[in-house]
Amino acid sequence: MSPAPDLSQKRIIMIHGLASKPPSKDLHRLWCKCLVENVRLHDEAIGEAIDACGDDLLTHAYWANATPHHIEDDPGYVRKLGVQVDKLIDERRVQLDGFNVGRGEKLAGFLTEKAVDVAKMLTRALTVKDDVAKAFLRETELYDEDQYIADGMRLALENELRRAWNERKDVALISHSMGTFIAYDVLWRFSHRSVDGFKRYNRKKVQMFVTMGSPLGDSAIRGFLFARHHKDGKRPYPTNIQMWHNYSCLGDVVSHPSTLESRYFEPMTAAGLFSTKKALRHLTIDYDNLHNPFVVVTHAGNKQQEEKRNPHKSYGYLVQPRLGSWVKDFLRGELKFA
Repeated sequence: MSPAPDLSQKRIIMIHGLASKPPSKDLHRLWCKCLVENVRLHDEAIGEAIDACGDDLLTHAYWANATPHHIEDDPGYVRKLGVQVDKLIDERRVQLDGFNVGRGEKLAGFLTEKAVDVAKMLTRALTVKDDVAKAFLRETELYDEDQYIADGMRLALENELRRAWNERKDVALISHSMGTFIAYDVLWRFSHRSVDGFKRYNRKKVQMFVTMGSPLGDSAIRGFLFARHHKDGKRPYPTNIQMWHNYSCLGDVVSHPSTLESRYFEPMTAAGLFSTKKALRHLTIDYDNLHNPFVVVTHAGNKQQEEKRNPHKSYGYLVQPRLGSWVKDFLRGELKFA
């Protein structure tokens, strides 16, 4: 086992998605548990080093309370959620790198091996489509139409990034769902705004930007980002991302289209924001058709009282093997940018 590196100059900032969430401390605890146990499977020494770091390494830009209608999940629900998260982590430990489908793998063989019928998998996803879609539309409408609320949604991440950069940390930013385009807008503002609070950070960068279950490829979402006003050169894009990986799970109704290559990676590379060198193709990767077996917690809103899968849930993304491997490389300082 390789010795643990010094993690004192690293910071992983996480930003959640749709605003119906557990209290901040519970959400952060569950996200950290998924991510850390994932990384531990790749590198036990790193797992132990993370355990010793306390709250300085892993932070959360919790924005749910910026929405006026937000009600935090009750303790009973949070306990049930914890049980489902533990089951998910157990499956990841058993399956190891066979947990996901992923880039370059054969979907049909994967489904046959797990005795999963693709039609049934998609049907399960569609059973949660209405609730997920309605919540997503409600939150995005607020973000688009009420700039006071939108500013509140962005503020937590802006402050976390300023703090990390002021402390000269290497930053990995892990985002999910609506949090992916909040993060994108925040990164764009730090890249291009020349007002107080932003200008001094124009040249700061995040080493790794992770988007999970992202709607950034959707034309409606792109239509209300800050970048919509700019068409040429580097101005339409954040200039502070060194590596961007996008993850999309099979049946995720929010992550559509599921890949960002044509909308972001290709034009950003053409604008000189990512290298064209073959050895650096890892700087932009779409991982799609991933397996997310997260089972929805039964609660009063689930009238059928049946277990059903929600492939959009963040916890199933956070245990993806490739994400754990890349986070391990970030923490060990092994990412290559040139």
